[in-house]
Amino acid sequence: MSEWVGGRRPVAEALAAGRPAIRLLVATGIRPTPELKATLARAAAAGIPQQSESHERLTRLAGFDGHQGLLLEVEPRRWADLAEMAAAALRADRAPLILVLENLQDPANFGSLLRAAEAAGVDGVIFPERASAPLSAASVKASAGASEHLRLARVPELTDAVTELKAAGLQLVAADQDAVDVAWDADLTGPVAVVVGGEWSGLSGALRRRCDLLVRFPMVGQVASLNAATAGALLLFEVVRQRRVESGTSTPT
Repeated sequence: MSEWVGGRRPVAEALAAGRPAIRLLVATGIRPTPELKATLARAAAAGIPQQSESHERLTRLAGFDGHQGLLLEVEPRRWADLAEMAAAALRADRAPLILVLENLQDPANFGSLLRAAEAAGVDGVIFPERASAPLSAASVKASAGASEHLRLARVPELTDAVTELKAAGLQLVAADQDAVDVAWDADLTGPVAVVVGGEWSGLSGALRRRCDLLVRFPMVGQVASLNAATAGALLLFEVVRQRRVESGTSTPT
């Protein structure tokens, strides 16, 4: 079954990533900006049929109103596995970095974390088939198309995937404002899987018990906690920062 990628940046990223596409729908009367012209030209060069449709029809097909007048119908996504993620880290000659998402419900948070994960250079993202926001057109749009450049694994049982990660030597780390350890005092330079729980329920008890380390970010304002997507992004980039310091690429400030 085909899927939809909506929004100017996500469509451009899907084309850049070489995602097999069926057709490109363009809203009637859309303003032809230079960026849009470049996207249409790229699609034409790839032999992707283009057709004009009403904005309302694009909204119905995409299931959300953020498509910006551009909708790309693509072939079903090919899901990755842990072996591919480990191989990617090996090729890059560094310790693996994986993002694990549990029970995220908001497509915007899902997409935001995918965008942060791609920017942090993760080797892959793992999330469950059920009890989680789907990788919908809205999530892809929220990721600004970063989802098209990531190795994504949608798994039947997250606990099985976590067991596999631990067996492969990855340290499971999650942010928790009640944790004793501060994130930047912990050693995150080895193989790491950053775990993010749901927006309202946080980590399940079962996954919390499987974590090797819980860390917190000191809060100096009046708000007692961080949004799940924000905490996950901060933790990913703390891993990146520590690895750069260890390798001598940068120094702490």
